[in-house]
Amino acid sequence: MDRHPLRLAQLRRPGLLLVAVLLAACRARAVAPDASPVARLHVVMVNGGGSKAQNYQSHFLHLRRLLALLDGAGVPSDRITVFSADGDNPEADMAVREIEPDTDFQLLRGTHLGAALGAQIVYANSEIPGVPLRAATRAELTTWFKRARTQLRPRDTLLLYVTDHGSKNEHDTADNRIVLWGEKESISVKELARLVGRLDPGVRVVALMSQCFSGAFANLMSVRTRDGEPSGAVCGYFSSTADRPAYGCYPENRGKDNVGHSFHFFQALETSPAFPQAHLDILATDRTPDVPIRTSQVYLERLLERAAHDADQERAALVDALLREAWRDKTAWEPEIRLLDRIAHAFGVFSPRSLAELDEQTKSLPDLAEELHRHGELWKTTLGDLDEANLGRFLAAHKDWGERVGAASLAQLTPDGRRGLAHALLADLAPFTHVDAATDGRLRTLRDKSAKASPPAYRMEVRLAVVLRLRSVLTEIAGRVYLATRATPAERVAYDALRACEDLRLPPAPGAAPPPPAAAPEPFPPWEEEAKLAREVLPAWMGINFRPAGANTRARYQLAEGATSVITVYPDSPAQAAGLQVGDIILGPPGKPFIEPHQVREWTMLSPAGRPAPLQVRRGERELGVTLVPKPYPVRLPELPGPPELGSAAPPLRVVAYRGTVPERLADGRGHLLFFWATWCAPCKASLPEVLAFEQERGVQVIAISDEPAEQLDPFFEKFTSPFPATVALDELRRTFQAYGVSGTPTFVLVGAEGRVESTSTGYTAEKGLGIEGWSWSKRAAR
Repeated sequence: MDRHPLRLAQLRRPGLLLVAVLLAACRARAVAPDASPVARLHVVMVNGGGSKAQNYQSHFLHLRRLLALLDGAGVPSDRITVFSADGDNPEADMAVREIEPDTDFQLLRGTHLGAALGAQIVYANSEIPGVPLRAATRAELTTWFKRARTQLRPRDTLLLYVTDHGSKNEHDTADNRIVLWGEKESISVKELARLVGRLDPGVRVVALMSQCFSGAFANLMSVRTRDGEPSGAVCGYFSSTADRPAYGCYPENRGKDNVGHSFHFFQALETSPAFPQAHLDILATDRTPDVPIRTSQVYLERLLERAAHDADQERAALVDALLREAWRDKTAWEPEIRLLDRIAHAFGVFSPRSLAELDEQTKSLPDLAEELHRHGELWKTTLGDLDEANLGRFLAAHKDWGERVGAASLAQLTPDGRRGLAHALLADLAPFTHVDAATDGRLRTLRDKSAKASPPAYRMEVRLAVVLRLRSVLTEIAGRVYLATRATPAERVAYDALRACEDLRLPPAPGAAPPPPAAAPEPFPPWEEEAKLAREVLPAWMGINFRPAGANTRARYQLAEGATSVITVYPDSPAQAAGLQVGDIILGPPGKPFIEPHQVREWTMLSPAGRPAPLQVRRGERELGVTLVPKPYPVRLPELPGPPELGSAAPPLRVVAYRGTVPERLADGRGHLLFFWATWCAPCKASLPEVLAFEQERGVQVIAISDEPAEQLDPFFEKFTSPFPATVALDELRRTFQAYGVSGTPTFVLVGAEGRVESTSTGYTAEKGLGIEGWSWSKRAAR
């Protein structure tokens, strides 16, 4: 947003007239744009891509569009360097498009054949006629910056554009990375800062970055400093904050070209050549979850954070106090207020005047977004279950197709062969499905629910981003009040210098025809309509975790394939109220047993909330009826028990011995190490040498507990020849997993001789070990 001088009525503290004079002087010292903005402009464009499967065509289109803007502005081609994928290598390096399968492919999308027979990616070589491409590698970028050290002169400007993937540094989001071409090729904030630091100090660097987590690169402002503050030599615009992905990471945007930060930024530049104005425009026009930011805004946020810390005050409280000062003369802030209104109106949210007001009006938004997302995933999963069951019945009735779509046959097919096979399969599967009126009707119902739930879930993600955009505008206003009333002269100089740095312009050539007006985006539904839609797709809820009953159990009691074992009953749930217990086997409504695995989920979700529904249940050797009254699916599921506290009595082991002897009680005078594991868990296997060493040295009994059935452990132990604990127990109903709050495998729980919990730890690496105090295997293993 454009700066303007604060009115004297706002400058309430002594000496503020002097502050106003200082601000004016700072503005006078800021570097003014050249008469010809592109006369000394150099451009580096980066599209790393990572690999050909990740190197999307949309990124390449961004390069071409920026090249067109630069050409229209008269930037000489010899001042533009493009780093893209593998450079001039003629091999295919870009995912051009995905060929859409038949309309009836929806019958396969959620099945085990969906990936193999689905949309096939077509690859091509990326090339731009007349534009040399260089490989987007760290070595090539380093070479360019070494040469630029002598070629770029004071008062030159370098525009550094990145359209690419970004990765988040989980340990330090201030040092995120840009993905480059090749395995493990990337460049971090600190590494890029070192390259930028090689340039002549008088060169201005303006970054424009659209990758995920790009906001971390605002830290480049510190490459050059003056009086401990940024000098204004390096600045930029970024698609999102350091902790947020960009639009391309959302599945709703997969395969779309004209969306996201770069597209809207370039579109804005076509009508207004100034970068600052383009940034303001996209705050209201970018209909993705991007949160566009710029360096000067990040700098103000840091000043406010520092001031709040020094005053022992919450930053939000400080921001709102400064906003109250600003609103004493709202006329002076009319452009900013109009911007807030424009953003809010575009996305159907409230236009705030304080952070407290914004938080109050949108406090339910995260819950609603989470709710819609979960509902969309539930409907999608349930639809996939029915698609899989329908395909299974088809393959059982058409034995020839079973062989044609087997893994061995599919592995031999070319992409064209897979497309042909999918077309032929659907020609038989579609009429088979439509003849089964009951299944066809169920599929249509689930498809309708899934289709209705997904778009509003994504729109809520966008609205969450819009809330962050509004917060940034409010915070920037507060920051400017802080500058005028409380900041040091060095801080004011730094801010003005950053704003001057950001004022890059790409004016069109004289006489150029104006671009056609951009199509107006579809308006976002009002908040109230979105909430109503959320209620329409709200599934009903029973309150259990379940798994299909095992084959042995079904055979013993002659149960249908849809019989379901209850492994969790949530507290205060409809299932608990109906009297369901862990270990029960749900058969289905009376006279209509479930015939498909997971069918209980579909039945529950489509049941009317509040209406009693009878169910048949097998409990041990007898069958009984229960009455379930489903509730609406909760926004947040009730909490399940966590790990037992250290020093507390260890819960009893409710397991079945697979091999070895499981103690009847843990307080038997001997220590026990409970080792929660799974056959597929690689860290579990990696921990075995240390587990066995601990058992031998400490004289404890290791009890390896798995929630998998015996029919899965049998083939595992037939092939697994390495040493393994002698005592193995089964917890198919996960009673013991839940009693110990196991959140992942491996989990190690040390129980003392008196039956009290002495240690708990989840996860395993050689460095971490078992996580037992006083025990270190790594030192022993190194001897």
